[in-house]
Amino acid sequence: MNAHILTIGDEILVGQTVDTNSTHIAKQLNSIGIAVSEIQSIKDEKLHIIDSLEVALKKNDVVIITGGLGPTNDDITKAVLTDYFNDELVINTKVLQRVQDFFVRFNKPFLEVNRYQAMLPKHADIIINDLGTASGMWFTKDSKIVISLPGVPYEMIGLMVKVIDKLRAQFNLGNLYHKTILLQGIGESYLANELEEWEKEIQSKGITVSYLPSIGIVKIRLTGNVNDKVYILNQLNVIEGRYPKQVFGYDDDKLECVIGNMLKLENKTLGTVESCTAGALSSRIVSVAGSSSYFKGAIVSYANEVKRNLVEVDSEELVQFGAVSQQVVEQMAVNGLKKLNVDYCVATSGVAGPDGGSDEKPVGTIWICVATNDAVHSKMFNFGHSRVNNIESTVVYAMNYLRRMMLNLLE
Repeated sequence: MNAHILTIGDEILVGQTVDTNSTHIAKQLNSIGIAVSEIQSIKDEKLHIIDSLEVALKKNDVVIITGGLGPTNDDITKAVLTDYFNDELVINTKVLQRVQDFFVRFNKPFLEVNRYQAMLPKHADIIINDLGTASGMWFTKDSKIVISLPGVPYEMIGLMVKVIDKLRAQFNLGNLYHKTILLQGIGESYLANELEEWEKEIQSKGITVSYLPSIGIVKIRLTGNVNDKVYILNQLNVIEGRYPKQVFGYDDDKLECVIGNMLKLENKTLGTVESCTAGALSSRIVSVAGSSSYFKGAIVSYANEVKRNLVEVDSEELVQFGAVSQQVVEQMAVNGLKKLNVDYCVATSGVAGPDGGSDEKPVGTIWICVATNDAVHSKMFNFGHSRVNNIESTVVYAMNYLRRMMLNLLE
């Protein structure tokens, strides 16, 4: 089966809102074997919606639409779809009661405009929204399916659980098996070149290989039939055996969660002293629920005077070697270890750009150090990206550098 994802909203087209809905929907559809052929964003206009829907239905079995289901005049998706499917809007008493209860629960007045949220197509299957007032709608025409969901991300995510269950049951889907291995610190092209023969071998078994790169991380996803599960897991074990320093997890694992779990298992604490990342590293670490059990704090020593006065970096070495140097970043980590009273301290210092680079230290030159009471390990990296990507790369590499040190996998 093929699917088309259609997002409706001027806020997406002007760049005011980032379309995260399509990413989630595509991932969920792929998990049950429905391939997404296209993702499209359009204006809140009747002709745009109808034209896009007509084209999508000619080439796909399923069309999933998000957006335009609110109670205001500019939310026209429900009315357009009702007309398109020759249906009529009627009060859905069950939904009306839920909408009224929603406003009572949050002690808000129920306005007449909110009653419109309970006006729904008479012949569509209504998907109850447990997290908001805009219901999902499921239309069927000539064996083709059109599903309309609210654009609010957390509401859409809740409704997609029901959509996936309904699709799986109706079409006997879910016979595919996916497994993704996550690697950090190795390039996609280098990895693909090294794994060329391995890839040919498993593809001959009917297994699909996909490389999914992001900043500092490469994901390799294997897809096959549920009967291929053991074979796929064995093949990913081969990858982990070849790249033990780079593999940090599977599927939805995140580095910040991986190192957090390791710290909790060891009953160890962590702190950071950050220059070029300016708190981005500690922010990522504390994004994990329960991180207060192992993360004690951060010192953002962006300016040299803060490095001297707060972190007590030696003034002479700061002048002699510069802030972006092995000598300085190691002092930041070692002194931060004592000041924060932690078992591990990670320090970062670098030239994020776009200015500040030199022939000796071009933009993207980054030093990372991890210190404990027993060891100090530091390494220079050359990312050479834009400022935003340099900071993100530093955060990702720093977390994996810590992971590798904890596992005694540093060279």
